[in-house]
Amino acid sequence: MLDEIAKPTCIIEADRDSCKQIATLYRFWQTHFPEAGRIYWQTRTWTMLIWQPVTLALITTYYTDSVPKLSSIQQALNTETGTVGNFAFPVENWQRGDQHQRLALAAKELNSLLNKLSVQASEVFHLSSATSEKLLADTLMEMLLRGLKYMVASNLLAEDRLQAVYTHELEHWQQALSLSQKRFGWLDIDNKGEHFVQRQSCCMHYKRKDGEFCQGCPQDK
Repeated sequence: MLDEIAKPTCIIEADRDSCKQIATLYRFWQTHFPEAGRIYWQTRTWTMLIWQPVTLALITTYYTDSVPKLSSIQQALNTETGTVGNFAFPVENWQRGDQHQRLALAAKELNSLLNKLSVQASEVFHLSSATSEKLLADTLMEMLLRGLKYMVASNLLAEDRLQAVYTHELEHWQQALSLSQKRFGWLDIDNKGEHFVQRQSCCMHYKRKDGEFCQGCPQDK
């Protein structure tokens, strides 16, 4: 899938020294949004690095019969837009299992990947473990909710079952990823009756000149 990416790009890979590429990602957000500040540049960079692996961990748990070596994922950074998108895996060492086994495998691979990325990112910027864990929990919650909403829209899940299924599955992920419950926000419902995630972390998007509060932002009080 990396062959399909529009140029110019560079590849971020946790199994190789990608500090230069992570620094390029960080500098993009620093340069384009200087007014947003250091915390925004840090959280934006980290979220860019983790959103694909988290999404793929969920997809391979619920929609496939095997889990790839997520810890060795290659991700492409578009240096013109500052976005990380598209990916590639080693073709070998995919592991099969039932859904519970796949979840455990995906969580193990994801933790391994994030530990390696965190070490490399620390050469570029400092992000506390508490903040990185909250960003992981928020990303996981949002992607899990997105998947369940898709199932409801596809008539694969009754709408009145969404919250119960969400709570049940999230508990499994929390345990498998060894994340403290206090890192997680909660599922809420807006005035239109739509579920959304009340986040524990703030990405500081509202600090941008063109920014605003995200739905579920803990700063929007």
